[in-house]
Amino acid sequence: MSTLILGGGVTGLAAAWHLQQRGEAVEVWEAADSIGGWMKTLPWEGGHYETGPQGVLWQKGTTVDRLFSAIGLPFKSPGTGARWVGKGGRLIPVPASPPALMFSSLMSLGAKLRMMGEPFMPVRDGEPEEGLSAFIERRLGRGVATELLPAMVAGVLAAPAEILSVDAIPKLRQWEATGSLVNGIRKSGVSHMVVPEGGMGQLPICLASKLAKVHTSLRAERLEVLPGNRWRVTGGGESRDTDRVVLALPAFEAAALLGPVASQSAEALAAIPYTSVDLWHSRHTPLPALKDSFGFLIHPPEGRGYLGSLVPSWMDPQSAPAGFMQLRSFIGGAFGKPADLDSWEGIFARLKHWIPELSDAASVRHERADRAIPRPELGHRARVQAAVGGLPAGVDWLSNARFGPGVRDILEGLESWN
Repeated sequence: MSTLILGGGVTGLAAAWHLQQRGEAVEVWEAADSIGGWMKTLPWEGGHYETGPQGVLWQKGTTVDRLFSAIGLPFKSPGTGARWVGKGGRLIPVPASPPALMFSSLMSLGAKLRMMGEPFMPVRDGEPEEGLSAFIERRLGRGVATELLPAMVAGVLAAPAEILSVDAIPKLRQWEATGSLVNGIRKSGVSHMVVPEGGMGQLPICLASKLAKVHTSLRAERLEVLPGNRWRVTGGGESRDTDRVVLALPAFEAAALLGPVASQSAEALAAIPYTSVDLWHSRHTPLPALKDSFGFLIHPPEGRGYLGSLVPSWMDPQSAPAGFMQLRSFIGGAFGKPADLDSWEGIFARLKHWIPELSDAASVRHERADRAIPRPELGHRARVQAAVGGLPAGVDWLSNARFGPGVRDILEGLESWN
């Protein structure tokens, strides 16, 4: 069987690798002039910065571990770094283990006591679809849903937890299916954040190096059904006839191609919203308090468009030259962007509010990630089911909007798909 995959991000490349391992003939078209999509590691004055994910959650023997081993991609783990939530005008440490939350000032005593009852809460059937905040409130209590969840979700999906579906975090339903979240986490074990040698951009590069046919600067413009359920794809002056087409594209791009051949799928995909964020990378004099730190997230009501900052130089020391600490700050998303966050001066003022001892930046970079993050709002499950269910024979759609937002979610989804 021959397969043409449209999209050279990590989803399309990993899908192509799986199919090639099965002996299928696979070709990848990527519209941009380089592969990777949002997952790129780009050079920056003696180091580098990430345009997409900062790392991936890894555990020995899991999907991520198997893939990295199979493609020979070396990686390293920075360890267990300190994390904070900005709340009440100060940074509050996030405990490294769930039991330690009982002694944290992140939540009220009532919220902590209710959280302890989670293992005894009844398991709910997966249908109908549940809101993310409602799920957390049902299992862990209203205190966790209102005092802890908003910052965690804003830092990952750049959107308010109350508008999202529980499907935005696929692991939650998987864990509950074991009897409780506590039991699910215990059974699945602890995952560690890892970074490939040379940055996250090495993952798509390594995958592409294992594939026979990967073309860049080649955008598909039209799908046409042929006799025998074969397909013709044209674009960029090229034409391919193939047994199967896989659209490894954002929902809105897949919708544009599917409109003439699969209107139900196109309509469902077009209804999936996406979020844009601004990324500000900055380098500063190192601070002892952030020496071994993952970073901090800001409770949305207090962030006012500032979602938080990571410390890439802790996760990946090669990202910054010796003698510098690198920060990566996230702005806007579905929360909007006030006028004071349009410039570095405004960003720096917010940083100084939470880290008063932070020095002036030695250098700064700004990146705009337009429609980079799918937003699985309540009703997302029905939209995905309609999109996949309406696809004609010989066509499939793969995306983080289908499998989940994290790299681990994508790779696990692809392994099941394959």
